[in-house]
Amino acid sequence: MQNRLVSPDASKGVTVSQALEVSGARLRAAREYAGFSLTRMAQATNYSKSYLGLVETGVNPVTLEVVAAYERALGAGVYRSDINHPRLKKIDDPEHLQHIREAVESGDPDIFAQGPTSSSIDAAVAPVLGPKAIENFRQWAVSGRTSTLRANAVSILGFLPGRENADVVVSVLDNDDAVRRLCLASEVSRLIQCGWDVALAVADDPAGAPEPRRLAAKLAKEAVDPRDTEARWCAGYLLQRMAAILGPDS
Repeated sequence: MQNRLVSPDASKGVTVSQALEVSGARLRAAREYAGFSLTRMAQATNYSKSYLGLVETGVNPVTLEVVAAYERALGAGVYRSDINHPRLKKIDDPEHLQHIREAVESGDPDIFAQGPTSSSIDAAVAPVLGPKAIENFRQWAVSGRTSTLRANAVSILGFLPGRENADVVVSVLDNDDAVRRLCLASEVSRLIQCGWDVALAVADDPAGAPEPRRLAAKLAKEAVDPRDTEARWCAGYLLQRMAAILGPDS
């Protein structure tokens, strides 16, 4: 039996296994993704700012109680699941994150050209990018050498505010077949945690999705997420093409 924290609704509670998988870097990424400063998070969780800073940088351990506090403050953002991909790139070291930020500022796509990047990387990098790095991601989204780089750039831009970034995301997803397929598969894999081969099959034929009602329920939430242009676009695309198998009452 799993030990759940806080929520009387078991589907919303933190499990021990989930908490053990959460790093300080992931907590920080979730906080920044939600637009919380460390000061605001301290106020929301009743932990000191200095203590949370040490947890997020890996000096203090991540405890079940801290994860539960972040979940109460941020909701599902703490557990924005990653895709199931054999080459998924992740980081837990704050120094590595700083290296990535410096690389993209200088025009080097670094980890974004090496394989699909995790949600924690995207959410942690996006809020701290300067104008030059953002412009680099716009260029990579349109003309990056590989579809992986272009798709990763779209994911970063999807997290960023502003009409110009949203327009790039929509334009690439409308016109770049390879990127659209990767982004759709990533959305499916992340939401229902299926294998990458299954996610690609759904991207090619959304009407063949396994557990279509479960997927549709998750997509409906993504379709109105104001923080992620890519997720909204992909959710709308998939829902439209799943309508025939969901029926008129869905």
